[in-house]
Amino acid sequence: MPSSLPHDPLTNGAYHITYRLAGSLPRSILLDLTNRRLRNLSQLEAEVTHLQEGDREELLRVGQNRINERHELAIDEALDALSSSTPYHLQRTDIAAIVLNSWQYLDKSGQVNVWAVCIMGNHVHVILSAGIELDEVDLGEVMERHKGFTARMANRLLGLTGSPFWEPGYFDRRIRSGKFQRVMWYVLNNPVKAKLVNKWTEWPHTWVHPEYEPMFTGVIPA
Repeated sequence: MPSSLPHDPLTNGAYHITYRLAGSLPRSILLDLTNRRLRNLSQLEAEVTHLQEGDREELLRVGQNRINERHELAIDEALDALSSSTPYHLQRTDIAAIVLNSWQYLDKSGQVNVWAVCIMGNHVHVILSAGIELDEVDLGEVMERHKGFTARMANRLLGLTGSPFWEPGYFDRRIRSGKFQRVMWYVLNNPVKAKLVNKWTEWPHTWVHPEYEPMFTGVIPA
């Protein structure tokens, strides 16, 4: 996933992070989605160019956030629709465990609070925030540590030492006030949406922090 999108430092607010395996999305699909995003951004700029500066900047900010969110969603849907001809290493229980254990370690370290993890066959969703005693955390550093460690461990199991395991970059999106449950349900519902299970609790590679698990044991809202 591209690292060209702006990344905010982690704060006590919750963030939705997504990242994927190297080579998991064919270049043709990624190019099509990227070009669509760029066209939408250009169209947005043309639509607000006549407005006064203050109004223009606010509409640009809101519109760009919406376009970026749609772009991330489109990539997520494309990843779910792909066949196993692309890398699906994360469907292996031992490799999924490496990824989950890494996030749980980071959570216990106090650097971040990890609220949910959903590991799909070719990509990962995480909801997290900065550690309770920290005002701000460098998300890039957290992701570098996590991806570096898990790549080494996974490649060792796959016999692919030295090969790229993760696609460079990641998507991060601050969860707006009042939207936490909605985003949590979206993350938990990924395996259901991909028709892999009937209920999110049946997916073996999903973890929810015990503090929040009781809130998400029912039926996912429509």
